[in-house]
Order: sequence, then C-alpha cells, then structure tokens
Amino acid sequence: MIVSGALTTPKGEQPAKTESVPDQGGSAYAGRSQTRAKQVVSPELSKLVSTCFRCATTIADDIATMPLQHFTRVRVKDLTLTSQVAPDPNLRNMAYLLEIKSNRWMNPFILKRTSIMWLLFWGNALIWMPPPPAQRELFILPTNVTMPKFDQNGYLWYEVRFPNGEKRFIPSVEVMHLMINSTNGIWGKSVLEYARETIGLRMGMSATQSSVQGQGLNPAAYIQVNALLDKKGRDAYREAYSDAIKGADDAGNLAVFDNKVVKFEPITMQFRDAQFLESMQSTDLEIANFFKFPAYKLNMGKQSYQSNEQQDLDYLKSTLDPHLVQWEQAGRLSWLPESGQQTDYYKFNRTSVLRTNAKSRAELHAIQISSGTLMPNESRNIEDRDGYPEGNKFYMTKNYGVVSGEPNPAEGE
Repeated sequence: MIVSGALTTPKGEQPAKTESVPDQGGSAYAGRSQTRAKQVVSPELSKLVSTCFRCATTIADDIATMPLQHFTRVRVKDLTLTSQVAPDPNLRNMAYLLEIKSNRWMNPFILKRTSIMWLLFWGNALIWMPPPPAQRELFILPTNVTMPKFDQNGYLWYEVRFPNGEKRFIPSVEVMHLMINSTNGIWGKSVLEYARETIGLRMGMSATQSSVQGQGLNPAAYIQVNALLDKKGRDAYREAYSDAIKGADDAGNLAVFDNKVVKFEPITMQFRDAQFLESMQSTDLEIANFFKFPAYKLNMGKQSYQSNEQQDLDYLKSTLDPHLVQWEQAGRLSWLPESGQQTDYYKFNRTSVLRTNAKSRAELHAIQISSGTLMPNESRNIEDRDGYPEGNKFYMTKNYGVVSGEPNPAEGE
C-alpha cells in the first residue's frame, strides 16, 4: 500500500519521451585488440581478470574517497593566512562542485572514480566545464570518442563525437586533461598499451583453468577400437566417454564401452602442465607491477599490521601521488583564472588514506598541538568532534628560545 501510494504521488509532469542512457565506454569490445597468443583484450574484458579489476578499482576508490578541497592564501600584514574555501550552492563555486555535487547526475566520488577508470584503461581523463551562460557543472568526456586536434595557430582543440552523432570541437581551455604514459605531453597511453600481452596471457590461463574444471578435473584419455571408424564413429565414442565424466558433478564417474574397445588409457596431467597453472600467481604479480600496485593489497605480501602501515606510505607516494599531484596542478590551471592562480590552489586530503589506529593518531595530535602546528579544535575536527571556545588558539610549551649567537640574559653572567 505504501509503495503503490508512493508511485502514484505526483512529482511533476511525466516526460513525453525518454531515451536510454548511453554508455560509450561500457562495451566489452570497445578498444579491443588481439595479443600474439590470439587473445582479445579490451578495457572491459581486462576487468574480468580479478587482479586487473582489483588494481584499478582500488586505486580509483582510494582517490575518489579523498576530499579534493579548494584553498586560498590571504596576506595580512606580515602574515600569510591559508583558509579553505567553503562550498556555496548559490554560486556553485568549485568547492561546491568538488565536495557536494559535480553535475546534475554525479556526486564528486563518482566523478573522480569514473575519471580514474578512464585514465587507467584509456590513458586519458577529460573533465569538461561548459562556459557561461551554461550552469557551472563538471562533465566527463568519453576518451574513446575524443581526439586532440591542433588548429592552424597551434591551439589545441578536442574533437568529441556525442551519442547523437554530432561532432563538436571544444577548446582546451574548457577541459581539464589528465593523462598517463604520454610520449608527447598531449595524449596519454593506457596501462593496457604495455600490459596487454600479460593480461592476455592471464586471460588464457583462466580459460585453461575453466576448461579443466569443466571436465571435472579429469584427465584426457586414449581409446583404441577394433574397428575402422569414420569421423562420425570417432565422434560417437568421444561423446560417450565425455558424457560420462564431463563436468564437476560427474568427476570420478564410470565410463562403459562395448567389446569393440580394445584399449583404454587415461592421459594424466604432466608436471609441466601443473606448473603452468601454478604460474598464474606469478602473472598476477606482473599485472600488479604495471599498475604500480603493492602485492600486499593482493593478499600476496607480508601481512603484519606494522609493515602494512609502512607500505601504505609507500603506496601513497609511489602509486597514488602521481595521480593526485596531476589533479591538483591541472585543476589550478583549468579551474582558476590567472589572477587567482597565485593565491588559490586545490589539494587532496591525503590523511583519509593514511588513517592510522586511535593510539597513533592521538600521539600525533598531541605532538602537533604542543608544537603549535595544530589548534586543538583542528585536531578535534579531524576526529569529527565538536570544538570548544579556547580550542581556536595555538599552544606551545614555554621552554623554547630564539636561536641566536647572543647569550641568554636569564643565564648568569
């Protein structure tokens, strides 16, 4: 009753006509190519490999969970004060687009995550902000239908093919362009450009494993028949044996033949075949190397808490920071006017990835507060706790002095 009532509640006029939501990058064969082992690899097909999927989605999720914040510096007398710009829904300023709602369909998490997936699997991520009088929004341009073009004056444009078939040239000043593995600084290359053969090999291994599993992990066999068989006859004997043992449910089943079968000999799996299947883990590590993804996040490395905490620091520095710094620099150039680029900047809050245990955080906050680095309320804000009136001050112990060559008057002369 409640559901039907909710469905019949008027919420404005119903659309006279609707269209399906396009997904230009979601086709399994978009961007496909064939490896030397005759394996078809594409951005979507490569995600069927668990290692490839985990590497990409973990990187994308970790970046998407980091708040991307807008800061500004103000000079007051001899001091430079830095403050965070608050989101403004009326102005739809960049802080609002990056922290609250990026466009009419996406929140910032989805925008950042989708952009990183385009970046890793297609080599480029393009975020477009249409100029006025359009509403301030950030849109993702599909990389597979976008091409960079130069005009006669050397200015860069992006030729985009929209779902309705229309082609449009968008000036580069309206687009924030992220890229990886670029050889010319204009267009990037995806991870698949270099890892395609390795991922194709891993896909072939999975197919082999599935084939063996489909046979119920049973070996092949050699059958000799006291008769002259044509193709139809050979197929009949082959099907009789296969039907008896095919599939995991029939593993260990008994195959029965007539007296024409004079010899039946199973062909056991050779040692080198077993080694081939065991090499899948080695190939997984190779794929992780292409993504610069640490092995411990694949449950392959050292798993002690202390060592993983240190490896998280290396993961942030080696894997995530190159993407984060590019976002920060590209955003400063694309989303700020030249007059604001000297005072304003964008920065990811990296502490969301390095969130340590409660004891370590408390010790760090105590050091930062006692050294005048953090105000108590800033520390409480990090822990999502309310502040207090005296917490908006900096504190420092008094047993510090100014470094100088002159003797301290407090000391005896």
